[in-house]
Amino acid sequence: MSPRQSLLAAAVVLFVACSGKYDGGGAGTGGEYDAKRSTTCKSWQDATCDFLADKCQAQARADCDLLYQSLFCKDDATMQTCIGKLSQASCPSPIDLPAECKNINDAAPVAEYCKDFARAACKFGVRCKEASDQAACEAEMAVELAATCSSGVGLAPGADACLSELSSLACGSQVPASCKGVIKVLNDSPAAEVVHPGGAQVSGALREIAAGAGG
Repeated sequence: MSPRQSLLAAAVVLFVACSGKYDGGGAGTGGEYDAKRSTTCKSWQDATCDFLADKCQAQARADCDLLYQSLFCKDDATMQTCIGKLSQASCPSPIDLPAECKNINDAAPVAEYCKDFARAACKFGVRCKEASDQAACEAEMAVELAATCSSGVGLAPGADACLSELSSLACGSQVPASCKGVIKVLNDSPAAEVVHPGGAQVSGALREIAAGAGG
């Protein structure tokens, strides 16, 4: 396991592979999901990369920020305890985080986002006649996104913009840049083509949106 993989395994419960990259560019929009990260949470993100990248030089700062700024946090008190420990910690060999800083991210917002993403994508699908029924489409999209969402650990800065842009996306348009790699996952495997009971399939346009979400 590489140093980067070890750091991620230490920080994220039950996840032990490499993180994906965000391809959409742009900054956070200050929307619903961005607001789920408190000031203390954002301070923890910075403090962790101050320690791992700047102090211990375990990875490039840009790569560290790319990962940790996508994560969500548990309660502020837990995150503040970690921040305090990081400020006093030395760089061990092999590199590791203090015990107080392990398993303290919160993946629940990712699961919530997956449902919102499927809902927004299917509203686009129904509007553009890529799908005939909203509920059936959402069920199919849930299957299409299952691998991505089960491995999801965070959301890229464009998460709120992605939902907003899907709601106004013109039929036949390319997937919004903000939606590409929006769900941070622990592998880069593309979503497999899923054939559903009765022969139903997510349409090509919706599959493109789903496949592009994981990064």
